[in-house]
Amino acid sequence: MHTNNYFERLNFSSGKKINVSKKIDINFSDTMHWHPFIEILLSLYDNNEVTINFTKHVLKTNDLIIIYPGDLHSLDHVTENAFILVQFPLDLLMIMSEFNSNFSVFSQYHCIKYDPSDIDADRMIYLIKKLPELYYSDALFNEVRIYSLLLEFFAKLGQYCVDAKKEEFSDDANTGYKSTKLITEACLYISQNCIKPLKLDDISHHIGVSKSHFSHLFKKYTNMTFIDFLTTERIKRTEFLISNPQAHIIDIAFDSGFSSLSSFNRAFKKIKGISPREFRERMTNK
Repeated sequence: MHTNNYFERLNFSSGKKINVSKKIDINFSDTMHWHPFIEILLSLYDNNEVTINFTKHVLKTNDLIIIYPGDLHSLDHVTENAFILVQFPLDLLMIMSEFNSNFSVFSQYHCIKYDPSDIDADRMIYLIKKLPELYYSDALFNEVRIYSLLLEFFAKLGQYCVDAKKEEFSDDANTGYKSTKLITEACLYISQNCIKPLKLDDISHHIGVSKSHFSHLFKKYTNMTFIDFLTTERIKRTEFLISNPQAHIIDIAFDSGFSSLSSFNRAFKKIKGISPREFRERMTNK
């Protein structure tokens, strides 16, 4: 590995697409950095600390961290044997339409707290702990086996993220159950379909209410208009794409659901405070 200021580049060894290790690169301990690949960290001890996009997570044993391309992060005060670490290109997942359409939902949940009473949580932990054994074996098709376990892991992680998204509004005891359920379903539908040319009619029809009623409920429960929420979901999707210096910004704009480069530039600057090109320059620090 090497770093260009905040940028970490990874050379996958022996032509493999997936790296698995029980040792982290201590050169990046306590150093804020980012990279263009996915990184999964399984905490092997209590009190490991990981900061992602300036939010600190204090971990317990078997807590999971998922870091996506472009996420600025650091591993704070940890030893080289503190985690099981898995790294691979995002393309291995984005070729599947379900992951592609749900990416903005996945990327909102970086820390998965271990719940020993949850069978699916136990299974996710087992899948990650199985990877080092396969990675260092000489078994035929061991990388294919690793890939299949990762796919199962992300299927379970995806269900966790979708369920968590649905529960975001349910904690408010002052909201009506039916209205909460409708808005939660609307938010999830927008997140999953944000690259499409969505209109207010599409969402109100999907949840079975009038446009005016939907607009009122949506503003009440999210404190955002439909357009603002849709735009925010699209911008979330663009952040990891912009971190790839080879990707053309105009292609990123259209691939993320914007109708023109100018509308993308305006929306990005409004939400992030800088232009897409300035964002890329700061991320690569060139």
